[in-house]
Amino acid sequence: MTEVTYGKYLFEYRFKDAEWGFEIIATSPQEARERLRAISWAQYKGEVFARVSATSAPMLKIATRIRSMLGL
Repeated sequence: MTEVTYGKYLFEYRFKDAEWGFEIIATSPQEARERLRAISWAQYKGEVFARVSATSAPMLKIATRIRSMLGL
């Protein structure tokens, strides 16, 4: 079984007279462009409250407790 390697690919766009950028994680520049086209199907899910590393189980438990206490 071969391991798939992902990279971060940078995209830029203009909005309100400013330039902005974002990364798309993909296996190749071509896949990153395909993912960019798929973004047109994206749906708003809410504001990001926090980011927690999936490998950090203790931090995940703490973040879950904090969200629960805040009623989020």
